[in-house]
Amino acid sequence: MSTTKDIAMGAPTRLPSLSQIVHSYLGDLRQWIGRLVTGYAVACGVMLVGAIALLIAIGIAVGAAFHALEVRYDIWIAYAVVGGTFLVLGLAGLVAGRALLARPAPEVPRPTRQADMLKRSIAVPVAARLIAVSRSGAAAGVDPKTQALAAGAAVLLIGWFAASRFRRRPDTVQD
Repeated sequence: MSTTKDIAMGAPTRLPSLSQIVHSYLGDLRQWIGRLVTGYAVACGVMLVGAIALLIAIGIAVGAAFHALEVRYDIWIAYAVVGGTFLVLGLAGLVAGRALLARPAPEVPRPTRQADMLKRSIAVPVAARLIAVSRSGAAAGVDPKTQALAAGAAVLLIGWFAASRFRRRPDTVQD
């Protein structure tokens, strides 16, 4: 990266281009999508493992319970008890899965870091060029109105950059 000394001396600067800024934001967006998909995959995996374990445990117990109910009461009572148990367990699984999927999704990442990079990529080269031109004396051929407009534009860009840095609320999260 370039330093302030390099910029003042007119050395070539290495500031991010628009495509680098877009790629940076797309990288943040890809990470956000990855976290979102991972969260849903974990929720579905937990539901699947729970359902399989529950079915195995119920399958073992059902055989014994069904036989005991059939011997003690009647075959129809045994079917009613076993069916009711499966109904209750199935509804409980659906409610638990729905609760896992109803969690709020994480927020979409905001491109604040990329906006700051864009501001720097606009303001710093203009200021560096004006400083280099004023020090080299090459501005003698340029009319005074153009010099004044260029200086005003540079001051506005630097002021915009500075104002956007100081205007942030203290409770906002920065990268």
